[in-house]
Amino acid sequence: MNSEEFFKKVKDYEYLDLKIYDINGGLRHVTLPASYVTPSVLTDGVGFDASNFGYMHTTFSDMIAIPDLSTVVEDPFADATLSALCDVILTDKTAFSWYPRNVLKNAIKHVMELEIANKMIVGPEMEFNIFKNITHEVSERAIYVKIKSDETNWPVMDEPAIPNNKGYHVLPPFDSTYDMRNEIVSILTEIGMPIKYHHHEVGISQFEIEFQLVDALEAADWIPMLKYVVRNVANDYGYVGSFLPKPLHDHAGNGMHVHQYLARGTKNVFDDPNGLYSLSKTALSYIAGLLKHAPAVMAFTNPSTNSYKRLVPGFEAPTKPSFALGNRDSAIRIPAYVNDGKVRRIEFRMPDATANPHYAMAAMLLAGIDGVRNDLDPQKAGFGPFNGEDVSNVPDLPTSLDQSLDALEKDHEFLSPAFTSDLIEAWIEKKRKEIRIVNSIPNPIEYELYFGI
Repeated sequence: MNSEEFFKKVKDYEYLDLKIYDINGGLRHVTLPASYVTPSVLTDGVGFDASNFGYMHTTFSDMIAIPDLSTVVEDPFADATLSALCDVILTDKTAFSWYPRNVLKNAIKHVMELEIANKMIVGPEMEFNIFKNITHEVSERAIYVKIKSDETNWPVMDEPAIPNNKGYHVLPPFDSTYDMRNEIVSILTEIGMPIKYHHHEVGISQFEIEFQLVDALEAADWIPMLKYVVRNVANDYGYVGSFLPKPLHDHAGNGMHVHQYLARGTKNVFDDPNGLYSLSKTALSYIAGLLKHAPAVMAFTNPSTNSYKRLVPGFEAPTKPSFALGNRDSAIRIPAYVNDGKVRRIEFRMPDATANPHYAMAAMLLAGIDGVRNDLDPQKAGFGPFNGEDVSNVPDLPTSLDQSLDALEKDHEFLSPAFTSDLIEAWIEKKRKEIRIVNSIPNPIEYELYFGI
């Protein structure tokens, strides 16, 4: 909508809620009485302390949030409130280079300048859990997590239970949150989110909502809103939504697989009916670039210590930099069911929802584009395709956040069109600090392994 339409609309509401991304990709907000919303909000914006968003030190942290009118929707969880996502600028009116939306915009701009494509089209698959209850404590007296689910027989329950890792597409009553998810998807579609479908996933109380194929910036903007809706609806039902990659031991983890292709106008540049798996040379080089840089990319697509508890053999989670047709153990899967060249695509199966989605999309795009610029060949590079062959000689992908950060320190030049060096340094420092915190806390399994020694 334009500014005239916006001011006409805002008069029908009591509040305008401005939502701003923090460095993790989560949403924060500040709320203005609608009666005080003037044209200056669109030009001068609203000031805030960016140090509390993880962006800057307190010595210089004043920044300005300006609503993007293309993102205006009615907030589904606040009465009489209009909501808008914001862009962030510095006090000198220049764009803030660390802000997630700006990073992704700069990555896309780089691809356009190279005249390879003018759009990155993506379709994220959002996997998550809805539990009855989660309690946890980390203190001098206790270290524990307790999870209750309607779909298990632990500790004791009278309702039907789903056997471990046998939940894929099950019907009610085994699918315990079907009505809840229908409500979630109804809200998402009402506010404009392009949803493909939802279903029960493999694990206990594990579900998936998949996007339609949309522009990367639009998808990245929608992902935190999807989390917002899932968590609020679950809360209204007396449940809790979790996007942790691996909340349960020995159960399937939650990924955020990202289907993706590049487009130039209306042409899908990944499509070639005569190519391997009907993929163009550009697509194959993109695959090679993404797999070559995957260890470094994972610092953004899998940025939590918990991420690497999901990436283990036996749970359809990739552990090798490989590609294949229809193989869900590969880092890049070529969907075998896609026969329409207009949506020819690849699926990168590494990411999870602890990622900052804008950083993750930008990192994937720039890695792939580096492969295109350097005319890389995934077969010559030894990335596959593998469909049941022995892959023991293929190097492992990082098995810890520490390893992916090591890779990022060594391999980050390909990110330079969108990620400034100070952002990469700050990201590494932030993540190293998280690792130190996790490593300093005893784990309950250590009692089982070592208590009696």
